Amino acid sequence: MPTITKIEIIDLNIPFNHPFKIALAVMNSAHNIIVRVHDSDGLIGIGEGVPSRFVTGEDADNGFESAKLYAQLLIGKNPLEINTRLRELEQYMLKNPAIRCAYDLAFYDLLAKHAELPLYALLGGTKQVLHSNRTIGIDAPDKMAKIAKQHVENGVKALKVKVGTGRNEDLARIRAIREAVGSGIPMRLDANQAWDEITAINILTALAEYEIEVCEQPLPYWNFEGLKRVRERSPIAIMADESIFDAHDAFRLASLGAVDYFNIKLAKSAGIHGALKINAIGEAAGIKCMLGGMSESLIGVSAGAHLVCVCPNIALHDLDSPFHFAEEPSIGGVDFQVNGTVTLSDAYGHGADVSPEWVEKSKRLVIGD
Repeated sequence: MPTITKIEIIDLNIPFNHPFKIALAVMNSAHNIIVRVHDSDGLIGIGEGVPSRFVTGEDADNGFESAKLYAQLLIGKNPLEINTRLRELEQYMLKNPAIRCAYDLAFYDLLAKHAELPLYALLGGTKQVLHSNRTIGIDAPDKMAKIAKQHVENGVKALKVKVGTGRNEDLARIRAIREAVGSGIPMRLDANQAWDEITAINILTALAEYEIEVCEQPLPYWNFEGLKRVRERSPIAIMADESIFDAHDAFRLASLGAVDYFNIKLAKSAGIHGALKINAIGEAAGIKCMLGGMSESLIGVSAGAHLVCVCPNIALHDLDSPFHFAEEPSIGGVDFQVNGTVTLSDAYGHGADVSPEWVEKSKRLVIGD
């Protein structure tokens, strides 16, 4: 059986093409951690984690150090024993979901390469063309409407719109976008925890006429009972994002009847292993899922797209993070078009890797021989 001989840790600092504003922060770049796990058979598994101070509680600096500690733990072990390896990581250092995600994706990528299968096939899925929404950050209503109209003219089938700066501003944004794109284009709102219960019910009631498909995380992450109360009074479906990291959160939300959707993000669920558990709970409870993103490059996006092809219950797709980058740091993986279509390749694994140019200019550490 193969053993892990070497692990590369790469810190990608990827500038955005313009500042991206949400209710929690304004982002100018993504700082992602890549791990490349080499084994004794000469194969390499590639994974990506997106540490986020305001979501996962990690950042690039402590994420890089965590990745180094994990690497030292893993050298010499069998990478194909995925359940055992991931359990060891969690027991060694609790939390750090984004960095554990990087290792999770690398292990699954490596397993698929050993099996000589695309990742979706390894996991029993069916190859398909996906349709991602395109995301619009917080800005003036006319600017957001102009971007939305351009997306729809390009063939995009659904929009995700960031909100959360105030009732009147949010209403003006959604009204302007709906007037610009017309009817029939689903809008998915994301408040990123910006509201309290009364504000959420008030705004969602006022927005009901604008064909809103779902509102993501209207309340602070800890307020599960509040989500239930909002859901009971809202004319718009409610989705959990920052409230759901793992299967335990999924079980509690489902038991309460708190939401209509789960937003699965690989960086929150610590990768595919955790994501499959969340989706299974959602499916059993009649709760649909979204596959969301957190500024992943095509490495994380490709792994997520393969997961979608395995799980029919993941009905909504938010995979457009690479379009926020001034330059894409990875090569291979899925083909993503401006109209939101995502097409998987038949390469073994998820098919993506860091470009050599980005490896050369990025902070990099090698553990092992």
